[in-house]
Amino acid sequence: MKKYIVALSIVVSLFTLSSCSEDSLNSDSIFDVSDVQARQNDFDVWLKKNFTDPYNIRVIYRLEDMETDLEHTAAPADFVNSQKLAMIVKYAWLEVYDEVAGIDFTRTYAPKILHFIGSPLYEDNGTMILGTAEGGLKVTLNLINYLRIDRDFLNTYYFHTMHHEFTHILHQTKNYDTDFERISEGEYVAGDWYLYSDREARQLGFIRNYAMNQPREDFADMLSMYIIHTPEEWDDLMTEAGTTGSAIISQKLEMIRDYMDSQWNIDLDELRDAVNRRMEDVVSGRLDLTPIAEL
Repeated sequence: MKKYIVALSIVVSLFTLSSCSEDSLNSDSIFDVSDVQARQNDFDVWLKKNFTDPYNIRVIYRLEDMETDLEHTAAPADFVNSQKLAMIVKYAWLEVYDEVAGIDFTRTYAPKILHFIGSPLYEDNGTMILGTAEGGLKVTLNLINYLRIDRDFLNTYYFHTMHHEFTHILHQTKNYDTDFERISEGEYVAGDWYLYSDREARQLGFIRNYAMNQPREDFADMLSMYIIHTPEEWDDLMTEAGTTGSAIISQKLEMIRDYMDSQWNIDLDELRDAVNRRMEDVVSGRLDLTPIAEL
């Protein structure tokens, strides 16, 4: 203990001597920020204007060790593809919720970090990680280097994940009726979900195999899958589910519809219409995806 006290006394003495100096302070920073400034480009400026300023969201497209899962091998995101995906995310995700719930809702509940990874990431069991979320704060999207302006690709690898994770943020803020968890009570299989096909899952009353993991994943998967599919596509999924499976899924859907209406004043079908209309604008070329900057 005495050693710490002595050390502290020396530091205080040195600080006192230096602070009493009558030399004027130098206004130049001791930190070299030239490299940071040099790395700013037109895309960075666009991100600040379109993500940071209106939504307080940071988009990370450069590979940063502190932001990357070191348990998996990851490649940097392609610069041009990062720009295209950022434009698509703004138009077909953030502005969807602006449209149906207002920008204050979006900026309050949307994750504050979007992280782009170029490569796919795989688990030991061979399943691909489509994306990850960390406590409602950060969403990581993979496969940026394989980006295709195709509806199925965009929904499968990005927007299903984003709507799914956003649903988690909502139900963690205002919980859903726990009766939802009793509909398929005893049928959840935790980490063994990947042993079932999507068709098998639907016939058991789950919209997708991953929904069999646990009730909260079931809830988020149901909402996400519903809004990214057209009415005709949803009818096809219910046909595949069969009489028993579709009845269970429909029961879950009604609870989700009621939750979104009563807790968030959001009409689920209005949300689905906005999602599909904007996605059609993306894949049809009506959304301009001309790159903002070059390397």
